[in-house]
Amino acid sequence: MTNAQERKAQERQARRRRIQEAARTVFAERGYGGASIELIARAAQLSVGAIYLYFRSKEDLYVSLIEDALTVFDVEMGQVREHTEVGKRLGETWSILVRWAERDAEGPRILRLLAQPAVRPQLSDEVVAAVSAGIARIQDHMGACIADGIHANVYRQVNAREIADLAWSVLLGSLDAAEMHANLSMPADSLQARTDRALALVESALAPQVAASLRAVA
Repeated sequence: MTNAQERKAQERQARRRRIQEAARTVFAERGYGGASIELIARAAQLSVGAIYLYFRSKEDLYVSLIEDALTVFDVEMGQVREHTEVGKRLGETWSILVRWAERDAEGPRILRLLAQPAVRPQLSDEVVAAVSAGIARIQDHMGACIADGIHANVYRQVNAREIADLAWSVLLGSLDAAEMHANLSMPADSLQARTDRALALVESALAPQVAASLRAVA
């Protein structure tokens, strides 16, 4: 049986989720620039003041929306290591992120927002801690997939974490380029084709024959 303190915590969490769901709808319909705390409060059927009890700013609320996705990624990427053969683990982990970017355009935009120095003061410590931990877990999963490949002699000997960081950066860069082309109505390949090439670039750095060719040149 829950006590009064537990019920209060559950109610607070439920209201926080309610605000996030309303915000998700408003951001999807209007984009980041067109959304406002007032519109989100109206969608959640709460007062503006109630929103600020849970989130410091529109930026804080926007960034908090990625928490759910990061939690899902953590579970899905853990399953990849359990059920996918070693040589395909990095590719499948990468695909989880690409599929997310295809169905949720706001997700990658939130990640890009985090790169702006002026945003940090607008974010609560709670949101920063949750999102930082979630991103770190993704990078850990990618690094583990690479380490598994090294141990199985599928990949050459490299620093798995450094390559994981590179893979993360390359993926975000390919998503940025895809959106830029779309915004400018420039001819472009599909997101899948673009990210497939980016993954091939990362995997080429892991291929055993790269090390062999470098030794031959030396």
